[in-house]
Amino acid sequence: MYSMSTHIIKYTELYKKLEESIDFENAPSIPLKVNTISRTEIEGFDVGIQIERYTEEYKVYFRPKSILANNFNHNAYYNLGFDVDDSTTQVTKTNYKTLSKILGIIVKSTLEWIKQNKPDVVTMIPEGGSDKEFEKKLSIYYSILYNNKDLLSSIGYIVDKGKTTTGKSMVYIARKDLWNNK
Repeated sequence: MYSMSTHIIKYTELYKKLEESIDFENAPSIPLKVNTISRTEIEGFDVGIQIERYTEEYKVYFRPKSILANNFNHNAYYNLGFDVDDSTTQVTKTNYKTLSKILGIIVKSTLEWIKQNKPDVVTMIPEGGSDKEFEKKLSIYYSILYNNKDLLSSIGYIVDKGKTTTGKSMVYIARKDLWNNK
């Protein structure tokens, strides 16, 4: 008998609670360019999104048995970064429904960029801000991706959340053929 892991149940429940405010299907997509911050206003918040090309040295973040780090092209490895109002205080004060709406647009923009550019791997690795703030954003971001995994699969990608080799949480979006299913 198959049993769902605790973290999958947790993210599925979070998504169900926030589903009404996400409106993922009708969310606008913000055009993203590599190494350029795209800024927009969402729900009265100034939001910046950036896709950065990461170099091969970042492969050390990947744990064995997640994605096959030796098989992906370091020229096709990117990290997604975003900020809301350039203020950690503002993000902390933001309620989950507003943050989920913002992250729904960020996810939609990321997926559109992935469809157009077909990278090997896109990650979201914590940089700056508090761990609590990052975990809040990462949990919602992952729950949106996880609950739209069929859409990801239809374009040839898989999503997972795990820990980096340094112990921080991260989300992986990788081509299916790079995923270690063992």
